[in-house]
Amino acid sequence: MKYFKILCFLLFTYGVKSQNVYKTPSGAKYHLASCRMVNNVSQVIPIASAVEIGLEPCKICKPPISIRSNLASQNRAKGESSTVQCRGTTKAGTRCKHRTSIANGYCFQHNPD
Repeated sequence: MKYFKILCFLLFTYGVKSQNVYKTPSGAKYHLASCRMVNNVSQVIPIASAVEIGLEPCKICKPPISIRSNLASQNRAKGESSTVQCRGTTKAGTRCKHRTSIANGYCFQHNPD
């Protein structure tokens, strides 16, 4: 039974890595062939390439997520956060307590853009 589980995992891993997905010219996501977002101008690429160039899976057609992208997110150091405390100041003059993942370091209320 143990060997059967290992064999199934290896076949699944091979299937995910070799699967082709579609990238639209201006999109930031990758899609299945059956997705309504795929047009005739879409480019066929391997799923591993889609993840390498930073594309995310479509929320409509839900293509498989690459095994490599899951492993990369697990390799983050403990305590490392994707959010930071806002650099803005309140009307009272104290530092804002909101956390943000926006690259400039400001929350939605203090964003200078």
